[in-house]
Amino acid sequence: MKFLLTPLMCALLAAPAFAQEKPDTDKRIADLERRLDAMSRELESQKTGSVVPPAGEEGRFGLGAAASKVYAAPAGLSIGGYGEFLYQNFDSKLQNGTKAPREANLDALRLVLYTGYKFTDRIVFNSELEFEHGGYSDESTGGEVKVEFAYLDFLVDKAFNVRAGMMLLPVGFINEMHEPPAFLGSQRPLVERRIIPSTWHENGVGLHGELPGNLSYRLYLVNGMDANPDPGNGHEGFTAESIKGGRQFGKEAKANSLAWTGRLDWAPIPGTTLGFSFYRGNSNPTDGAESLMTTLWDVHAEYRAAGLQLRGLFSRVTNSEAGVAALPPTSDGFQTGTRQFGGYLEAGYDVLRGTGKQALIPFVRYERLNSQQRVVEGVTPDFANDVTVKTVGVSYKPIPNVAVKADWNKIENRAETGRDQFNLGLGFYF
Repeated sequence: MKFLLTPLMCALLAAPAFAQEKPDTDKRIADLERRLDAMSRELESQKTGSVVPPAGEEGRFGLGAAASKVYAAPAGLSIGGYGEFLYQNFDSKLQNGTKAPREANLDALRLVLYTGYKFTDRIVFNSELEFEHGGYSDESTGGEVKVEFAYLDFLVDKAFNVRAGMMLLPVGFINEMHEPPAFLGSQRPLVERRIIPSTWHENGVGLHGELPGNLSYRLYLVNGMDANPDPGNGHEGFTAESIKGGRQFGKEAKANSLAWTGRLDWAPIPGTTLGFSFYRGNSNPTDGAESLMTTLWDVHAEYRAAGLQLRGLFSRVTNSEAGVAALPPTSDGFQTGTRQFGGYLEAGYDVLRGTGKQALIPFVRYERLNSQQRVVEGVTPDFANDVTVKTVGVSYKPIPNVAVKADWNKIENRAETGRDQFNLGLGFYF
């Protein structure tokens, strides 16, 4: 009996201490899980044979490496950011041979500050504050300061999490992961600026998570776009060139009509991503006005292995004809298309693969887009919106966080008013 009671008494006496230590044990386990996750991501990166992280591993929860920094932080405040500078030199002649000189320019394109706060392992705040074109703005300059996103994440489970606030829409490649070293080229692809608006953010709430079978998803309910121009408030509305002017940016956004947006990606093997995304909502939110249903979708694929980087995307936008016909005329005399499309193919190769942290990636990109593939009956399309862009360039990364880029764009359109240009870019994130 003595031998039986002794272990029991010891266990009872130790119980309070065990209960007291349990929270510390849980904390240590959570810390180990974070470290194992970081190590696994590093191993996946090494498998691709390039210093560039593999597709789908640039960051976490649908964000870039710096934008998702707060999730990896142990607790409290997290600070990150990125910057982007762009030099453009334009051909003095148009596609049709007309001499039309245009001045070169050098722009402090973007300076971004990410701030986040990890209240607990389950509740995270994340935000992005962006200064564009030097950050100064008056009636004569295009500089501005704006919030790109500001949301709370409630991390319930790997497969089910809730996000609410101002959020980046999960469409295309660039809209969520737009930090300069994450994409090739001095500028974001034209398709992901005109056909898929960039950077597109709205207010809303939604779900995101990772599912069995290497699937990840995001599904949000957000305020819709506003296609109507309002020059007095600086709202461009839909134009013949793009629907991007319909973004409301969470600024006292009209919310009579809400929109759905979502994304599903599949990573069958390391370095590979296959997926699609969509947006659908009424872009004429004024009470009693003619409904203008806007539907945008894209399919995309990416492959990275042994220094090779391949990327492809195709997107289509449709606007209901009756809704477009009800819009007021635009300042250029044209009208937004009822059907728009755009796509591109891109290939690059890291010639310094396996030599350390540096990367030197020559690349080519072919883009085709038309924002007025179809128009309302009786409207004449602007052939300048039927565009082909061929890009040849190189991106050098002394370290993964910094990219120095140079490229040449051959830009042609059916109106023969395209103009070639040479670009130099400098980008970084931290």
